[in-house]
Formats: sequence, C-alpha cells, structure tokens
Amino acid sequence: MKILSKSLAILLSLFFVLSAFIPQTHAATVNIKKSRVSYTLKDSNGVKYSIYMIPTSEQKAKGSFNDKYGWDSVWAGVSEGDTLYHGNYKLYMSKLGSKSVIYTGIQINDYTYNESRKMIYSLPSKYKGQPDLFIIAETESSNFESGSIYYALNGKLKKAKDSFGYTLRPQNIGKNLFRTAGYNNADGKWYIGDYKFNVATGQLSETQMLSKRVNLDSFVKSWRKDWR
Repeated sequence: MKILSKSLAILLSLFFVLSAFIPQTHAATVNIKKSRVSYTLKDSNGVKYSIYMIPTSEQKAKGSFNDKYGWDSVWAGVSEGDTLYHGNYKLYMSKLGSKSVIYTGIQINDYTYNESRKMIYSLPSKYKGQPDLFIIAETESSNFESGSIYYALNGKLKKAKDSFGYTLRPQNIGKNLFRTAGYNNADGKWYIGDYKFNVATGQLSETQMLSKRVNLDSFVKSWRKDWR
C-alpha cells in the first residue's frame, strides 16, 4: 500500500510539472520570425493585433517555363522570375504589446503565395468603427482574382463568409463599404460592383453593379490603390 501511495505521489508530481512545462514549450515553438507575411490589423474598436502567417511546410521557387514543381510554372498567375512560396500555413495573432502569440485555428493549405504580385495584402480602415481587412488572394484567370477576407473581432481572427472577386483590388468607399472592378474581355466592359460588409456576420452583400465601356489602360491607371 505504501509502495502504491508513493508511486501515485510520484506520478502526480510529474503530472503537475509537465502541466506547467507544456504551455511554455508550446509558446516557445511559435517563431514569429518565420512568418511569411506579418500585418498589424485594427478591429472595429481600434484595438491593434499582429497577424502572422507561419509555414508548417514550405518550398520556394521562381516562376519558370521549365518548372520544377508545377506550381512555379508560368501562367496567368505567375510571370517568369516571380518569387513564389508554396506550402501549408497557420495563422497566429497577438494583441499589440502582448508577448502571447495565439494560434487562431485557421489553416491555409496547399497555397501558392506570389510575393512579387503581393497576393497577400491588407485593406486599412478609413473610417471609425470599421476593422482593417486582411486578404489572402488567388489568381482565377488572366484578369481575375479572388480574395478571402479575414479580420479581428472580439480578440479573435475571423474569416468572412464571402470573398472579393475582381480585376482591380477593392477600394474603401465608406464605412464597411467597398468597390471592386472586373474586366470582361469578352465584351470589353468593366463591371463595377459596390458591396456592404457586415462585420458581425462576415457577409459581403452587393448593393449595386454598373457596367462601363472605357479605355482599359486609362481606367486601370485611374483606379485608386487602397490596399497595402
């Protein structure tokens, strides 16, 4: 009985020691220096958070006609010589000024990041009570991108239910209001869409769509660049 009690005491001691040690070990494994991209985002209340996209597996390559991996081949989404990273990633966040780096539970798998085209970017808020947006974009065709939307809400990183689709990246035209432009090379028209973003639900609702036939180059040059 004494032997059993002694063994139990040893096991309990080990349990408490390990319990205290494991969280520190886990925190130490979050090396933010390895983050592929890092951004500072404000939530609707102006509270700032650092966002880190840390690879769990990753390869680097240059865009090439003689591709090595397949994902580094030249096509609409890759030009020759573009700097590319491909792999699986986890998103972490930390309240500005805090030493605690928290895993958000969000994973981005099998993603090719074209650094040369800055396919990950932010849309800083221009209005009080509006959060900054963090966009992870992908090329869909020769003149079209889709951008998944992430933002800070109540101390957590949330993914919006809807994505931006565009040729020219979104402009911020009002509080939680955005405008995109898509070019249809079949009819030579620009389709300009206005959207309202619901922060609470993560929904992006179209409010109007206009079509214009304008000069391609002049329209692109006149488009305001709100993204960073």
